[in-house]
Amino acid sequence: MQGDAPVPQNLLDRLDLTEVESFADVGGNALDLALAVAQRWDCEIALIDIDPRGNWCAEASDWVAPYSAALISAGISVARIRRVHQVADLAHFDLIANLSMFGDGSKIKHLEPVLQKSLHAATRMVTDIRKGSGAYPLLNGFGACETLSTTEVAGKPVTRALFRAGPQNAAAPDEGSWSAIAAGLAGADGFFRESAEHSFLFVKRSDTLVVTFDNLDIAMTKREDRRPWGFSFIEKQGWSMLGVMANGWTWYRDPWVWKQFDQLRDAGFFAQFRRVVFYGASMGGYAAAAFVAACPGADVVAISPQSTLDKTLVPWETRYHTAWGRDFSGHYGDAAHTSAAAGRVFLLYDPYEPLDSGHAKRFAGANVTKLRAPLLGHRLGSSLQQMGILAPITLAALNGTLTEAEFYRTLRARKTFARYQRELFKRALDRGRPGLARKLGRWVLTRGDNRYIRQGMLSL
Repeated sequence: MQGDAPVPQNLLDRLDLTEVESFADVGGNALDLALAVAQRWDCEIALIDIDPRGNWCAEASDWVAPYSAALISAGISVARIRRVHQVADLAHFDLIANLSMFGDGSKIKHLEPVLQKSLHAATRMVTDIRKGSGAYPLLNGFGACETLSTTEVAGKPVTRALFRAGPQNAAAPDEGSWSAIAAGLAGADGFFRESAEHSFLFVKRSDTLVVTFDNLDIAMTKREDRRPWGFSFIEKQGWSMLGVMANGWTWYRDPWVWKQFDQLRDAGFFAQFRRVVFYGASMGGYAAAAFVAACPGADVVAISPQSTLDKTLVPWETRYHTAWGRDFSGHYGDAAHTSAAAGRVFLLYDPYEPLDSGHAKRFAGANVTKLRAPLLGHRLGSSLQQMGILAPITLAALNGTLTEAEFYRTLRARKTFARYQRELFKRALDRGRPGLARKLGRWVLTRGDNRYIRQGMLSL
């Protein structure tokens, strides 16, 4: 099977990944996939330099230099590309490509050391499996495979499969459990509650409470401090925090979660605070807008949120396949509806991301302030952080002092942000405006460097 075949349009959606921060190519046969993933998620790319016999390559293989050059030519920063040439340099990856490599042309057993070091509970891998290779028994020990397509090569069927890692890989045994970490953070004045899929951590500090929503897999495998999203920022402000954690991409659609919010509301938990803010991004943004109904009058700060994944309400939503079977009806189901109970809803999103924009349109209440961040993508929080403006925007929003004028004034920093410049340049070319692209290119290149635009200007 040709590993470097064009990437099907729907493949990235079928990965069921909300975001990808790290991509790894085992053996260098997935350049097209690397480019597509980097363009969508602006992620780091690891080139796993290992030969077909499972030997790590001390000297860079012949494919590494042209592969890196192709990535750089496409506008990907050299700082986001790294070569991995020993097992000690492996890390957890969100997405792995193993095309025309182990389990196809080479023995699958050589992939096992890579999997042992590279998987976390939400990892996906696109892999080729030749009939009779013994790949399925090994892979099934780490997760499960789904067939994407099948072709015949040299008289034998070769399957391109989507592998999903299992939850047993969420954290290494010596890293300590989330239960132990959370209980320590809660202390004598807080609490920690957990079920099979979710947990609640309350840390008491002041009469301002921030309710955050996060994925436990990300907290435990991608953050050195293994803390919920926003923990350190909230701690620095001296605010209290209620962190709601999901063990996977659940969208918090679990009766146990709903019951916890009902109990906290009925027990007067939220009433003890002078100010309450619900805060989250993407799946967490959905939850912030949905569960604010448990504390009427609280504010919401939601970054690139979904309104619901109920297919009868959003039939155009093609992402997040893993949650399509969840029940989004009834209790706290439709965030566009339940967020009407909030005091104010600050909704940050990219209007040029059609699916995100579709969800934003469903938030039509008078209490909604829509803050548009054009051409910064679904991973808006990451883009704002890279520009150095996420903290002041978030602080103002959580304090309740953020205004539209202040947001757009702060957002001017995007003019020098490489991703924003690249998207403007591409948009000008896509719309048949080469003169505008040249003007933009000259403006950018006289103030600094942007490899993508520099290459584009040469072609113009």
